[in-house]
Amino acid sequence: MKQVISVAIIFSLASFAAAPAMGYPGPTKVVSYAASGMKGKPVPGYCWTSSIASSRFDAFRCMIGNTIMDPCFKLSAKTVACPQNVAANKGVIINLTKPLPQANPKSAAKPWRFQVAGGSGIMCNAGTGTVVGNYPYYCSGNLVCTVPAASAKWPTTFMAQCGTPSGPMTVKGARSMFVTTLWQ
Repeated sequence: MKQVISVAIIFSLASFAAAPAMGYPGPTKVVSYAASGMKGKPVPGYCWTSSIASSRFDAFRCMIGNTIMDPCFKLSAKTVACPQNVAANKGVIINLTKPLPQANPKSAAKPWRFQVAGGSGIMCNAGTGTVVGNYPYYCSGNLVCTVPAASAKWPTTFMAQCGTPSGPMTVKGARSMFVTTLWQ
């Protein structure tokens, strides 16, 4: 009898350990970011190319002194807004010292920022420098993630493969993570 109970406990613990850390969080909230109304300190600067982080036609890669800001979104021919805190809609507003460069060609929007589920607060931003393999998003918590894609099981929910970089082109511990919100 003791063996049967021990085996039952081991199987129940094993099934608990194999269960996902969290349940289905619901559909992913897709935000078409609008920089208008963003609060921020105006500073002089310029944009020299279209954004690497965002494929939007109104997104640019800009300079303030020696600091690169990407993405920055066109507000007018003379100003762009570079979000830093999307939840509070705050960032840096650049008063352009040079005309804007040619815009990205119109293409399918890819997210420039997303948050993964689990109450972890992990935010991921499109990498604009060296990319680890096929993981172009750098996230808080020392994670890198793939481009989010619609889930086969839940088509209105996006998922990303996320793991820890373990070298210049390798990732360890990659796992699927739900994306709660993504910004395009």
